[in-house]
Amino acid sequence: MTRKKGHKTEGLVVDAKYEGKHVAFDPSAGTEVIASGKNAGMVVARARKRGVEVPAIIFVPKSDEPSIF
Repeated sequence: MTRKKGHKTEGLVVDAKYEGKHVAFDPSAGTEVIASGKNAGMVVARARKRGVEVPAIIFVPKSDEPSIF
């Protein structure tokens, strides 16, 4: 299966650079990624430093890993 650099899922665009990482965004402001990293706790801390008290966090699996929702 080939994968484009970025794909759109329910309005959230996730670039390939985020594969294998947690990403945070401000759900009240849109879908722009405001923090990312391998450790969810650190991602939350970075998002809070940027002024988002309750960020939405998702994990972006690698393209070759199966995902179950």
